Amino acid sequence: EALERAMSYARQSGNHRVEIQVGGWLVVTFELLPIAADAAIARAERLLQLANGEPWAEADILMPLSVIYAYAGRFADAREAIARARSVYDRPAAKVRWAMGASVAGRIELVAGDPAAAGHHLREAYEAFRAMGERGFLSSVAGWLAEALHAQGRLDEAQQMTGEAQAAASPADIDAQALWRAARAKVLARSGQFSAAHILLDEAEALVSPTSWAALQAHILKARAEVDRLAGAPQR
Repeated sequence: EALERAMSYARQSGNHRVEIQVGGWLVVTFELLPIAADAAIARAERLLQLANGEPWAEADILMPLSVIYAYAGRFADAREAIARARSVYDRPAAKVRWAMGASVAGRIELVAGDPAAAGHHLREAYEAFRAMGERGFLSSVAGWLAEALHAQGRLDEAQQMTGEAQAAASPADIDAQALWRAARAKVLARSGQFSAAHILLDEAEALVSPTSWAALQAHILKARAEVDRLAGAPQR
């Protein structure tokens, strides 16, 4: 609501630069909120037209839009959008943005069901943030990388990465705190530690359920479904 008001004020005052900057942040909220993907894409694409060919403004819209494309199953569009954004960020002055783009590329591949490709991109992001000493983004990227490693059956590496995510995560960082718990719960469940896994998922759910972060809520529910499936599987 605040971003919508900011965009309206910028438009009324003729400040096009601020208007398109706000548009980028608005698309980020579309990625996170419980908004129908088709509606979010339509609005984001209109904002992309508003950017009027300005590379940085377009990239800041394309990055979150690429994730929404992936949620809608439009993987070719998602990969093209994040590739365009990363091409803008591929310069020394944009190291943080470039690493963020690598992280988004990894998340797209997780949604697409290609954990090996996801792991490649997420490792790029992880190494870049670690080299910069940037811990805020690193903690979430480590959680996603743990997901990719778990999906490849590399359980020891996934467990180790959840430890790195836990160590880097701020207590107030809901995203990072929920992500490492979800990934570790699935690793624990693979070794039959169902009680410990459920405790972690309960903690993650308590963090995200009061929020309007629909995508993260869905992620925790998927992790719980996986743990429950393993808990009910016949013992070999």
